Amino acid sequence: MKNAPAILLSLLVVFLSFITHASSVTKQLEIQHSEFEVPLVFNVVLPSGYQQKTSRSYPVLFDFHPHATTYLRGTHDWMSHNGEWPWLKTIIVTPAQGNPVGKLFDSSGETTPLLDFFEQKLFTELDNTYRTNGFRIMSGFRHNGSIVLSALFRKPDLMNAYIAVSPELKNDFVGLQSNAQEMLSKLDKKPRFLLFSYGTNVKENHQQTDYARLSKQLQQYAPSSLDLHEKHFADNYFMSLPILSTVTAIETLFDDIHNGLAPDSAISQKGVEAIVAHYKFLSDEKYGFQVSPKRSIQNLGNHLIESSSEKGFDVLKKLIALYPDDSYSYHYVAKAYASLGDFKSAVKFQTDAVKHSENQLTWHRKKHSAALKRYQSKLNSN
Repeated sequence: MKNAPAILLSLLVVFLSFITHASSVTKQLEIQHSEFEVPLVFNVVLPSGYQQKTSRSYPVLFDFHPHATTYLRGTHDWMSHNGEWPWLKTIIVTPAQGNPVGKLFDSSGETTPLLDFFEQKLFTELDNTYRTNGFRIMSGFRHNGSIVLSALFRKPDLMNAYIAVSPELKNDFVGLQSNAQEMLSKLDKKPRFLLFSYGTNVKENHQQTDYARLSKQLQQYAPSSLDLHEKHFADNYFMSLPILSTVTAIETLFDDIHNGLAPDSAISQKGVEAIVAHYKFLSDEKYGFQVSPKRSIQNLGNHLIESSSEKGFDVLKKLIALYPDDSYSYHYVAKAYASLGDFKSAVKFQTDAVKHSENQLTWHRKKHSAALKRYQSKLNSN
């Protein structure tokens, strides 16, 4: 069987869509438009915890296909339930079944009534109705993927991240290829993300040459501010591509939140101040919400411990100076001392970690207590 893992993934996602966390809620948003006699209806899936955490705001992912709700809701629930790793809690929006909003689309690309509606109506209503944080992702498959690229080219400030899966390009659809150089050259320095993905199958054989041409144009003309990623799913079924592309895009898009900078990266090599400045840029310019430099500082400190314990501890202890109320600031210092066999110092700092974990979830409290018990045992045995 061709690529059985992809089939199993698809089945798993469908299954998950029926068992998503009970506290996630689907609402409907109705918007009037002069072109239609009835309101345009959109399904809005609010993530688990939305109702309880009333002070929190969320990113938005919009997909054009009504059926996308099925796999997006299940995949998001699975990828976000474990501490939002790797998918941050997100509001998911799709057109309801029968929503004729697609009729606004001008396939020539000469006018942008559909994108105008998104900009002036849909996202304004979403922001006014729900606790959005301003970070927006748009995904689309086939012709909808072409609309995603058209949005990037013609209204680049509409979204922060774009996922274009198997976009229709043949015969210069929407003027994408004839306008690529000009539109890409006009993009400013604002950070943006694009995943352009496609496969090799009977549904896409007619435009492999067009994929190659667009790929070359993106690489040649896109500014460095566009975080460009291309993925060729050569061995997967066509209908698996939106799911696989979503997972790939989300992992890549939020990677600098979850994994942090490598200790040998150019930024990390400049020290803690440079790391903090970089994450301020990510917070202010890329995401629009607070992104922590803690993991990157930890990565650098642990790396330096191996060659110079003094330099390593200088870096790790800056976590305590920057985040004195965070239990993990003390935990990482304790862990580093333990790795060098200094269990007296490890106990000292881990005791502070336990103290500062009193208001955290049970899992974190147990983790810190277990580490303290382990270090105390090692100290006593020595």
